[in-house]
Amino acid sequence: MRKIAGINGFGRFGLHLIKYWLDRAEESSFSISYINDDFLNIDHIHQILLNDKAVFFNKYKIKKIGSTLRFLKADGTAYEIVCSNSKKDEIPWLGEPDIFFECSGKNTMRDDSAGFLKDNTKTVVISATSWDPDKTLVYGFNHEEYTPNDKIISYGSCTVNAYLPLSEFINQECEIIDSDVNVIHNIQEYVLDDNLTLNRKFCTLEKSAVQLLDFVTDENFVVNYTVIPYTGVSMIDFRFRVKKVDSFAEKFEESVTSGSLKGLYGISDKDRGPEVHNCTPFSSVIIREGIKIKNNNIYLPAYFDNENSVNRYYDLVNFISAK
Repeated sequence: MRKIAGINGFGRFGLHLIKYWLDRAEESSFSISYINDDFLNIDHIHQILLNDKAVFFNKYKIKKIGSTLRFLKADGTAYEIVCSNSKKDEIPWLGEPDIFFECSGKNTMRDDSAGFLKDNTKTVVISATSWDPDKTLVYGFNHEEYTPNDKIISYGSCTVNAYLPLSEFINQECEIIDSDVNVIHNIQEYVLDDNLTLNRKFCTLEKSAVQLLDFVTDENFVVNYTVIPYTGVSMIDFRFRVKKVDSFAEKFEESVTSGSLKGLYGISDKDRGPEVHNCTPFSSVIIREGIKIKNNNIYLPAYFDNENSVNRYYDLVNFISAK
């Protein structure tokens, strides 16, 4: 029996999550049956699904039937999702799904999400960094630490998922002395008019990595995070100073191909720009021709579709639902 799930929040994350789940619905351990958004009604959601510039639903005929969206595949398979446009405490389907996907970006503290644990709903998974969940679980790093006692879970963030499994692998193979991450991050289109400049910001990775990795400290880790007025795929470049670099390139390729990093990271031979990595299933795609090793420093340039970090969120909730 598949678990029933409901999404609260239909921003960029919710949009990508619906598409990612639909394309894998037959093999998934959960079904998304509900969407709520306190700003968007079903007409708005329907138009976004039909007209988004980056996320395409061309495999499906999408029909609005009352308060329900129907997704029909060419083979006749249909999926129906009930939509609501309510404040968080007034969601009409509250307590009905087994698992609650908190994707609004507004309820990141435990107390803010605790009210979603009602009746049938035993688990809430927050699609953002939370500083006080029962547990932060990053797929491919510590997701197997999940227990039924973990009621409110954070999946980390796009940068947390891009950094943690990679750094864990490099530390095991090479012993990290220090590291830094440079992020050039996109911005959502609807706020472009007010943000036509560059902005240096705090990145939750800088605090999360220290909390989750025993070899990362405030003294040996830095994140340079810049938001730019651009809506496409983002850039993330890694630097690791390590104790040993012998055979790193070969070990890294092997891990991405068949080891612990398989399915989490991709490798592209050439730098063909960001947009070819739109909706990539990888947490980041490393550019092979840009990999450099200098003075025991490993440099890994990469692209990541931060909006589509739902790939790791999906993997995590699929794992939890199967349990």
